[in-house]
Amino acid sequence: MNEGLENFSILIPDSDDQKVLAYQVVNCLSFYKAIKIYIMSSNKNSHLRYSRRIKHFSYYPNGSTATWISNINKEVERHKIDLIMPIFDGGIARIIKNKSLLKDACKVCVLPSNENYFTAIDKGLLYRFLKINNLPCPESEITKPNELPNFNNLKFPIIAKPVNGYSGGNQIKILKNPEEVENYNKLIKYNCNVIYQNYVNGYDLCCNVLCDKGEIKAYSVQSTEKIEHQDLEPQTGFKFVDNTQLLEIIKKVMKGLEWSGVANIDCRYDKDDNSFKIIEINSRYWMNIDASSMAQVNFPYLHCLLTLNKLFDYKKAKEISYVNLRGLARLVSNKPATLLKVKYILHSTPLKFVFKDPIPMLFIYAWRTKKLLKAKFKN
Repeated sequence: MNEGLENFSILIPDSDDQKVLAYQVVNCLSFYKAIKIYIMSSNKNSHLRYSRRIKHFSYYPNGSTATWISNINKEVERHKIDLIMPIFDGGIARIIKNKSLLKDACKVCVLPSNENYFTAIDKGLLYRFLKINNLPCPESEITKPNELPNFNNLKFPIIAKPVNGYSGGNQIKILKNPEEVENYNKLIKYNCNVIYQNYVNGYDLCCNVLCDKGEIKAYSVQSTEKIEHQDLEPQTGFKFVDNTQLLEIIKKVMKGLEWSGVANIDCRYDKDDNSFKIIEINSRYWMNIDASSMAQVNFPYLHCLLTLNKLFDYKKAKEISYVNLRGLARLVSNKPATLLKVKYILHSTPLKFVFKDPIPMLFIYAWRTKKLLKAKFKN
């Protein structure tokens, strides 16, 4: 085993795609002080410019994919970068499609093949893959935009959502009858297909994995702990659990996709038939990833080791509870004494990252506040 390797450099070329996620990935890597983190951004005033954890910040105006790849090549050569780590959908897709344009393609952290990546991110293609391979998922129908489903396998209530292009609960609707389906169809403004899916009566779980050619090398399972009603919202509070039944299903999914790299699999426990069902796959790093590092599975770091062909023990998460900053605010609002639980604050929330590197988070909240105020006065 060799988990002590820390002295290498990483370029994150798509830090603008999801501002908070980039900050959280940096949080994970900050556990290893000798790792040098380089950031590419199309935003001159990106919050990460002001992070004490960033070795070098480079600004490039928005341009074509070819220009973006060329800028990556410049950064790799200029700073003698060891690893290139795209973290979000847009950047990962562009790297996969244009890997041949990179001068040092071998430095890209391991990623899935083009075919398997796009099977995973398209909810329609994923549904067909799951059905063909006899893997558990809700019965679904896929239609073109503004086309009604025939309801052959559907029972109300149903979930409706675009097959790609949205995440974090965006554009997902619960429909309770045919009239609501018709009204939903009239309002569709996106161009991709729509998937209609039986609503699963139960609760959410997420399985996070790092894989190499279909074999899981590290994983964590998150079970939602609701602070308030958030059935279709991103998780704000959750518990890391060990669920062997779900893990066996995920192993089959990842093996079938011959997956390499990280993935976040949204699942649902069905109370009606006591089974787990695969809902969708986020084939990228995920929100609250720094929570896994606190549960002793540091996915970004292990992703680097895997790419560098360094051995590490099979990793599973320590069973802890966790709330993000939004969840913590809700907890403190309900129970102010929570702030007095120092051990909980340091080990079950991201506040310790904020204490060590506060300026980026202050910039994020200032940006959000400005955006909210702008929207409020506009209306």
